[in-house]
Amino acid sequence: MPRLFYDGAAMLMMRSLILFGLCWVVSVGTARAQDAVPVGCAVTAVNMVTQDQGTVTIDCSGLSEAFGKDFAAIMTRILKDRLDPQMVMQKLDEVDRVPEQGVARTVDDSQRQLIIKSLFGKPPGHVSIIAHPQVDDSAEFAKDIATALLQVGWQIDGQQIRRAAPQSIEPVPGVAVVVRDKGAAAPQQAELLRAALNAAHIPAALTTDPTLAPDATVLWVGRRPEFLPEPAK
Repeated sequence: MPRLFYDGAAMLMMRSLILFGLCWVVSVGTARAQDAVPVGCAVTAVNMVTQDQGTVTIDCSGLSEAFGKDFAAIMTRILKDRLDPQMVMQKLDEVDRVPEQGVARTVDDSQRQLIIKSLFGKPPGHVSIIAHPQVDDSAEFAKDIATALLQVGWQIDGQQIRRAAPQSIEPVPGVAVVVRDKGAAAPQQAELLRAALNAAHIPAALTTDPTLAPDATVLWVGRRPEFLPEPAK
């Protein structure tokens, strides 16, 4: 369980125990606003009881508290599942980056073509599209996605993009495909839509809203995903 300490700068401590007994301690610090902090992680202490049991302390700087918690969860997953670090590094090269601050999210022509290619020849779906009303680029980004969907015969509910922030999905960042139930109960159109977005390098989470109809699919464009705090000027 991550614990937060305050002493000038916030410090997040995470302890993860894997099956064969190796314990890592990850410290994630967020800098004072006036300090320019290099982004990165480094091993700062090693205390091994045996060859495969002990404590390794890793300090990470330049991360927000929220991302620190996510990072701790990722480290825990790697340790508990005993994932191959080299394989994890290879897969990280395939992960899309968080959009740069100040640059509007858009669907370029190559991404649009990838969406069309992924959905071409498959049953067209019917989707509602909702864009966060307080996010500057959400409506245009949603419109770009909708344009590609319309080109392969998909129907947009009401022929419009709603500007709203439903309480059930407002906290979800980035793009998400929303259904009532996941797994086998999820509509086929939701799986097709998510696969097409991911193929176009538009990361789309699959999330649920129990108030939706069983066959409903909603495309949600929320707040911009955040990664690191802005560096000090």
